[in-house]
Formats: sequence, C-alpha cells, structure tokens
Amino acid sequence: MASLQKGSPLDTLLEIGRTSSVLSPGTIGLFLTLLLWTLYKQATQAQVPKIAKTPEAPDTLPFVGNLMSLGGRLNENDCTIYSRWSKKLGNDIFQMRLGSERALVVNTFAKIKDLWVGHSNYLIDKPQQHGFAKLLEQTHLDIYPYLRQIVFDLALSLTYGTVSSGVDDEFTDALVASINQISYFRASTQRFRDYVPMLRLLVPSFASGNLVASAEKERQKRLDVIYAALKERTAAGEQADCIVNGLVKDNLSEGEIHRTCKALLQAAPDSTASSVYLVIGWFSTPEGREFQDLLYKEILKVYGGDRDKEWKMAFREESVELLVSLYKETLRFWTTTPFAVPRTTVKDVNYAGTTIPKGTTMIMSAQQANHDEAWHGDDAKTFKPARFVGNPTSLPHLTFGAGARICPAAALSNRII
Repeated sequence: MASLQKGSPLDTLLEIGRTSSVLSPGTIGLFLTLLLWTLYKQATQAQVPKIAKTPEAPDTLPFVGNLMSLGGRLNENDCTIYSRWSKKLGNDIFQMRLGSERALVVNTFAKIKDLWVGHSNYLIDKPQQHGFAKLLEQTHLDIYPYLRQIVFDLALSLTYGTVSSGVDDEFTDALVASINQISYFRASTQRFRDYVPMLRLLVPSFASGNLVASAEKERQKRLDVIYAALKERTAAGEQADCIVNGLVKDNLSEGEIHRTCKALLQAAPDSTASSVYLVIGWFSTPEGREFQDLLYKEILKVYGGDRDKEWKMAFREESVELLVSLYKETLRFWTTTPFAVPRTTVKDVNYAGTTIPKGTTMIMSAQQANHDEAWHGDDAKTFKPARFVGNPTSLPHLTFGAGARICPAAALSNRII
C-alpha cells in the first residue's frame, strides 16, 4: 500500500489492474471489444434496419450519416438536395441516415398522399427531439378528466337540467370528489369500524373524522345549490326537461327527488367515465381501429345512410346490435366495480342444500364472474366487441350488480357509454 501511495495515478491504476481479477487482461480485452463494437454500430448503423428494396442517399459519413450533407439540419433549403438525390437514385422514395435515426424521404404528391393519407393511422407520432420536448414540457394528453366531465354533464343535464362550468370547475370537482369518496367506501372494506365493533366503541364516529358522513354532507350541499338554481329557473318560466321536474309533477318529496338523482349521478363521474376511457383506449389499437370502421358501416346500414338520424338516434335506442354488444362487452370485460356493492340477507336463504342465515353479508365477485369461462366460454378473458350479437340476454354482465338492487342507472349508463 505504501508503494501505491508514492506512485502516480497511472501507477496506481496499473497496480490495481495487475492485482484485480476484474481488470485482468481478458476482462480488459472484452471491454475493448465491446467498446469497439459499440463505436462501430454507432458509426455505421441506425436504430431501424435498412428498408428493403429502397435506395439509400449517398455521402453517408460515420456517426452523422447524411447530416453533414444537409448542413446538420432539415429545412426548406434542403429540398434541392432531396431533389438531386432523388434524380440520382432514380426513385421518388429513398432512405437516409440521420445520425442514429433512419428516415424515409418521399418526394412526390401522389406517393405522399398514399402514405400520409392512406396510412394516416400509422403516421401519428413524432420523432423524439432529445431535450427539446422536455424543455417545452410536452406530455401526453390525459383524456380522462374530459371524459369524466362529459359523462357527468350528461348525468347532471338529465337529472337537474344543468351542466358544469368546465374541467377545472371547483364546484363540480368538489361534488365529484364527494361522490367518488362515497362510492369508494360503499363498495369496499376500507372502513374497519364497519366490521370491528370494538373500534366503534373505542373510537366514536365524531372522533374518527367520519369520511363518509363528511362526503355525504359535501355532496348534499352541492346538490342543494344545483336544485335551488333549477327552482329559480323554473319559477322564471324556463321549462327544463329533466328528471327532477318530472318527479316534482309526480308529487315526490325533495328527499325522494334527491335520493333518486343521487342514485343516477353516483356512477357517472367514475364507473361510467372509466368504461368510456377504457374502450377509447382499445379503439386506439390496430384491432380497435378496424372495428371502428366496421361499427360505423353498421350504424350507416341500420339507419339507411341518414347521417342526421344516426347522430340523433344511435345512442337513444338500441337498434344497432353491434353497438349494443360493444357497450355490454366493455362493461363485462372491464369491471369498474370488481366486487359490486355488498348486500345483506334479510331472511334465511335455502340454497344448494344449506341455509344462508339472515344478516349474512353477500359479496359479489363481479370481476371474477364476468370472466368466468364456464359461463362466457373459453374466450372469456378476451375482449370481443361482437360477443353479444345474437345474444339478447338480460344479464350480459354483473358490473351493475344483479337482482332487485341492480344499479338503478343501468339504462342511463348504457346510453351514456
């Protein structure tokens, strides 16, 4: 160690190399080989292999490719270079290497139309400009908040005859947050105090900061504002065509009106919006894009090509069987509430040779059942939008629950989706 301290840094490095198996001659040789191979690939190859049967631009240099020929940039001044290369190569389409990127240059209107229009779904991304995009903070657009807004506005319009002010509306955000909070606890086992009596004795609701009660108070406060505004508009002579006014005519109390509308609103900003979000994601896949064309043609066929009628009626009625099958399969495959809402038996139930006692909590494993191969077939774990064509079953899935307490907004959610 003393000799190492007296020597130069190079002597130290050589001494480590002589005494360490990590820097043995074989290891150093392997490292140098890998380094040379990496440099060779960087100098001569692009991330994408050469495109077969397509001529390549001349004047390709190591590492930079054809960038030097273009002055290190791509702009309108380079059109003459492209034209010259095109004539020299005798082809309207040629490939070139821009550093580590492979590019395909297309020079004629007809071929550009064929590629950019005829294959538009495949030309939707942009080359990555390292550092540039980060400086501009470019990110993918999250469409979920907008979908949630559309879905919730539809539900608000149907129930209270109003819409919100937009995605960043604080009033609506608070209302949606309270609704989601209630759904979160209603369909889960998050609140231990609901299942452990000792906790209810040791920690009273007021001391535990009852989140459900707070959420319900917030929800009702916001709905009271919306309801008051509707009454003012109605008193001023506006004829709002909505569920509330229909229930008022039926002489329901305000409490009954609110309970009905809450049931219809509860799933809109979360479960229903999530279903739309997921199927739009699937539409973006190659398979989904093909299905869009098929579905569009089917809608045209059902309504005889009457585009105005299609626009107004396709979601109001269930005349397009493929469209109906699509939303049923969406709700089946992507179960937004995996365990539905728990139920409790109100009396003993005799079932399969046993008795389920009164007061038993019944938990529906909806997600598992929605993918049950014994019921839906061997392809139950595959998304098949035409699955329910020719199958008018009244219970295609369990995402809305089942039985007497099935989601009251099921039909409304279907139309919204």
